[in-house]
Amino acid sequence: QKRFSWENAVYATNNWKALDNLNISYGVRMSAFSILGKGDYYNLDQGGNVLDTMHYESGNLVKTYYNLEPRLSASWQFNSSSSVKASYVRNTQNLHLISNSTASSPTDKWLASTNIIKPEISDQVSLGYYKNLGGNKYELTTEVYYKDMKNQIDYRDGANVYSSNNAIETELLYGIGRSYGFEFLLKKKTGRLTGWVSYTLSKTERKIDGINNNDWYNARQDRTHDIAIVGSYQLNKKWVLSANWVYYTGDAITFPAGKYQVDGKTVYYYTNRNGYRMPDYHRLDLGATCKLKETKKWSHELTFSLYNAYGRENAYSIYFRDNKDDPTKTEAVRVALFKFIPSISYNFKF
Repeated sequence: QKRFSWENAVYATNNWKALDNLNISYGVRMSAFSILGKGDYYNLDQGGNVLDTMHYESGNLVKTYYNLEPRLSASWQFNSSSSVKASYVRNTQNLHLISNSTASSPTDKWLASTNIIKPEISDQVSLGYYKNLGGNKYELTTEVYYKDMKNQIDYRDGANVYSSNNAIETELLYGIGRSYGFEFLLKKKTGRLTGWVSYTLSKTERKIDGINNNDWYNARQDRTHDIAIVGSYQLNKKWVLSANWVYYTGDAITFPAGKYQVDGKTVYYYTNRNGYRMPDYHRLDLGATCKLKETKKWSHELTFSLYNAYGRENAYSIYFRDNKDDPTKTEAVRVALFKFIPSISYNFKF
């Protein structure tokens, strides 16, 4: 069913130069998320069963969530080329992405907060060091962070995500989460060759009663390693060449631990949530841009690009089936969507 809501916020911020080398920024944001009719809303018992249904007419107020979101950052300038920065920020999210990691293909749903689904709240602290190198030709950034998350959402074990039942809240459980990691970025800003190299080492976990024996488990979006190398080369006044290579650890996913037969059909059962990984993802994209003749009134260019230049068959999904020759055996099948994708684009400005 359709759900209706109204979100508004006010905020205030201020920058304070406490010392010659110390800058402090602080502020607060006040958000209000109002859930409105028309629609049905529910009360559930501890087992997730519907106790009663409440119907609201169009424009009727169901519930309003108020949240304060403070933020504070401080930076210390060692000299003209280096500084350190520490920050704290609280964020509130009222739109929730629910991912089912046991489906043969990713099944995501966007849900707004309801009287049962509370806004997700995160508190993050970070510490970073920033340095300009080589006469300001290069920029180095390093940062560590820790994020604490409340009101995290995930499907119950065995949830029917394709059900036409409007009370999707009956298929959900709620808990906490955490994310922490290290980020590195080295950027070349000037010259014929520009670009950057970035690397992130991180961990993202959830802990929800009723899932994974109430222990911490990998969130679907957990990526241990994430690497990007981006380059652009000015070949001459007319041509610019570019390349982009990305690599990251495969998404956490739940694979079946066994199977049994029911009325001649194979039914899989699962153990640890997100206890396995999709194959690692990597891809190279290439491009060449030709700047065409300009006039006083307009400019235009032609871009040739090749997506996934070396044809890596990255897994979109993995599903399981009985072996045709021996049904007692199970085989995994990887599905890849795209291999090479060449393209040509024309851009103009006036």
